[in-house]
Amino acid sequence: MRIYTQLIYCFFLCFISYQCDAQKETLNKNKYAIPIDSIAEALNIHNPRLLETKKAQGLAEPYSSRFDVDMTEVLGDGSTQTTIGTVGLSYSQRTLLLKGWFDFYKEYYPNGNIKLKRIYNKTFKGDYGLMYEFDEHGKLTKTTNFDEGWKTSFEAVTEIAKKYIQKYNYKIDVSANAVINTDQQWSKQYVKIWRKENDGKKYWQIGLNKGHDDNPDDKKCERVVILVDDSSGKVLKNEHYFDWYNRFFKEL
Repeated sequence: MRIYTQLIYCFFLCFISYQCDAQKETLNKNKYAIPIDSIAEALNIHNPRLLETKKAQGLAEPYSSRFDVDMTEVLGDGSTQTTIGTVGLSYSQRTLLLKGWFDFYKEYYPNGNIKLKRIYNKTFKGDYGLMYEFDEHGKLTKTTNFDEGWKTSFEAVTEIAKKYIQKYNYKIDVSANAVINTDQQWSKQYVKIWRKENDGKKYWQIGLNKGHDDNPDDKKCERVVILVDDSSGKVLKNEHYFDWYNRFFKEL
């Protein structure tokens, strides 16, 4: 009987340990960050459509001997890709994906070989996911994990946002494949999510906006802001308020 009891106790401890590990894995895993690989690639700097956009630098004669290019294309999936640069110096490319929270960003050397690739949050500046850096020959030289040290996942923060969206009757989709509104005008309904650090502690903040045309000027924007502790994933503060028409949320 004693041995049987000990076996049950051991099983219980193993189960608790497994649950904790599983919870930790779920907490840290960022399912919303779009996958980006470390494979070397190259931009076709001789693309006729890119070269058609070539313009000499300067507004008046004599123009600079340098030429800028600026090409925007709509891809098959509806995403918008913009390539800009100065011929013989450098190029960059941003792909605005139709769905999801993140966009692709890449930089290229004068010869067209990849220099850097990473992702960006559509709603607020900041560093997320992996960033890969390469030498001029396409060899991977550095990998930076911007999510290292952060405990709460982007997905977990959107789940918190959902609760406040429902509570205050916003019509905003925050799912992984949502069409995220990046037109952050005061009259629009939109969401922002961003990271911040203060006194060595990490936090997430959520901002919700909804415009009210009929309200007085000092109450045009209905706002909800939520502060989340990164280490625990719990809401520390939240505030529902009205403000002048602007793009600035209260920092909690």
